[in-house]
Amino acid sequence: MSEAGAQRVGALDVVAFACEIAMLVLLAVAGWSLANSTVVQVALAVLLPVVAAVIWGVAMAPKSTRRLPNPARLVAQTVLFAATGVLVAFAGHQWWGLAFAVVATATFAARSRTPE
Repeated sequence: MSEAGAQRVGALDVVAFACEIAMLVLLAVAGWSLANSTVVQVALAVLLPVVAAVIWGVAMAPKSTRRLPNPARLVAQTVLFAATGVLVAFAGHQWWGLAFAVVATATFAARSRTPE
């Protein structure tokens, strides 16, 4: 890619990407923690992050043909982050859930204010 077509990656972009990865990891941890049966634990630990990744890939990924425009995208991201936080808290990791929801929502709110 030429320098003219290259996009700059700032600190906020790095934190946002870390939040996306953290969401998938936390959903897997929550899925594992929510059940007592090993089969159900494995199923939830796989399915929860996959569902989130599909939603993200279709509605929020930068190269998606169905990407939501802002502010609808920010609302969808906030709902996904809040749902992740609630699931993580419900699974017994209250502080992780709260911290994730606050940091991720604040990061993406700040990013939504910058030009794409």
